[in-house]
Amino acid sequence: MRQVLRQPYWVCRDRLPKEACEQIIEIGKELNIRDGGVFGAAENDKILNQKYRKTNVGFVPKGHSIETILHSHVSLANLDSGWNFRVTDKELAQFAEYKTGHFYDWHKDVPLNPNVPHRKLSITVNLSDSKDYEGGDLELKNYWGNQTLKMPIDLRRQGTIVVFPSMLLHRVTKIKRGTRYSLVQWFSGPEFT
Repeated sequence: MRQVLRQPYWVCRDRLPKEACEQIIEIGKELNIRDGGVFGAAENDKILNQKYRKTNVGFVPKGHSIETILHSHVSLANLDSGWNFRVTDKELAQFAEYKTGHFYDWHKDVPLNPNVPHRKLSITVNLSDSKDYEGGDLELKNYWGNQTLKMPIDLRRQGTIVVFPSMLLHRVTKIKRGTRYSLVQWFSGPEFT
């Protein structure tokens, strides 16, 4: 856990070229897009709570080439950051569409629901050109959740990838103008002991 305190997130700037981001957006728009929900503490307890989260999401089919891109960056981040978490599985990649007024308030990707895998690492890719939207910033808090971390301003750049331990509080601020598209995925493994 000490390493999480020293390096709470890993960034790879401008990793995906504009053309790749636009292609992923087109793939995402063809998915079954619906309101994003949040998990509760019981099985099948996924609810819509638009005071807490307002966004549209779709899931990339298992085995799609998009997964390969995400997996390679999570593996690199896990080693490069020194976290060295034991990761054995992943969930479906989620395509997210944040329109004007959409947001996702402070949360952790580690749900209380015992039927959801023990998430260890989260990855997010900014697919949109930062000129196409206002707001929609990814923000993280330190391990104790009492201080918002100073995030590099260039995280908004298209194609930038951020990986962080799933237990960290984070949010996406409200979109003031335009639409922000992103790609996220969660990587899981045995519980920490």
